[in-house]
Amino acid sequence: MDKLRAELHEANLGREAAEEELRETLAAMIQHQQVGKCGNFRYNTVTGAIRGTEEVFKIFGFPAGTRGCTVEEWLAKLHPDDRDRIASEFYEALAKGADLKFEYRIILDDGTMKYIRCDGEPDLDYVGEFAYFGVLTDITGRREADEAQRAMEAELASALRLASLGELAGSIIHEVNQPLAAISTSAEACRRWMKLGPEPVERAIASLDRVVEEANRAAAIINGLKSLIQSNSVEPTAFDFSLAIREVCSLLMVELTRENVMLATDFATDLPSATGNRVQIQQVLMNLARNAIEAMRTVRHRRVLSVSTTVSDTMLSLRVADNGPGIDAEDTERLFSPLYTTKSGGMGLGLSISRRIATAHGGSLVAEPGSTRGATFQLLLPVRQYHV
Repeated sequence: MDKLRAELHEANLGREAAEEELRETLAAMIQHQQVGKCGNFRYNTVTGAIRGTEEVFKIFGFPAGTRGCTVEEWLAKLHPDDRDRIASEFYEALAKGADLKFEYRIILDDGTMKYIRCDGEPDLDYVGEFAYFGVLTDITGRREADEAQRAMEAELASALRLASLGELAGSIIHEVNQPLAAISTSAEACRRWMKLGPEPVERAIASLDRVVEEANRAAAIINGLKSLIQSNSVEPTAFDFSLAIREVCSLLMVELTRENVMLATDFATDLPSATGNRVQIQQVLMNLARNAIEAMRTVRHRRVLSVSTTVSDTMLSLRVADNGPGIDAEDTERLFSPLYTTKSGGMGLGLSISRRIATAHGGSLVAEPGSTRGATFQLLLPVRQYHV
């Protein structure tokens, strides 16, 4: 009898210890989900019921203690502009038994908007009614940080464009002043000759010829200006070249997702560190990538942006390629001319500024048609200037 009591007591102690461990585990899970702003969910495809942890329904603004809802109640929380798209993707995934992977916005009762990411997959190990399980994450903070970063990049690009436009204006004024002065002088001479009467008419005509010649020269300077601004030296600062490229690729992910473009990367390992202006080099990649994204908007086939890095004995190389409509071989140089653009609303400065940055770093930026379609841009930087 005593032995039985001892065994029961020991069993009770074991059960209490297990229950305590379970409570601690659940408490830790709740804390982790609160910190990570995420929660688990489970969707029964037969009953249509969505069950989840408390944090899931807290994120969505359901009343405290809610642990379940219907698909209709979930969709009602979505931003009106996202609701039809997500509903379509959701039911299409269910029909195919595919994973649930999408991002969308929700609107709370107080008008607050949140960004949500869903990562779910079929529960193939569960015996019974077919169900999905996964995680819902509040990514509002990350999206706001991404937006802030993009705003900073846009501000940098605008500042660079404005500075370059100012220098371009200065260059034009300097170059055009001489033919304008000659035009004024010749026109004044022509007027004097004409006042003297009909006899000096040949000299007056010669003065008019000089006016036309100098006017054509001024137009040629404006239309044929080949250099946006003179190259400036770059204050050398060591930075991780590979990390700088990866950071830009990370910043582009939201834009790539929105434009339905796949990013393909091929980064060489153990690249030398770079010396130069890190932000300017990143701006070159950002500009090339966004040009490629815009170029692919008109294509119906799969859109792919390829970014790769390599190194040789003398040069670091960054290549950006797309599979858009492509460029003509005879236009590869004209693309870098100031004020030349193939975009309806473009200023024709992005590629010119990018080449200027490359030149200021002692490198080069070139373009070439893709092997099958699209275009490839290659930034080359001399290795000897980039070892730390």
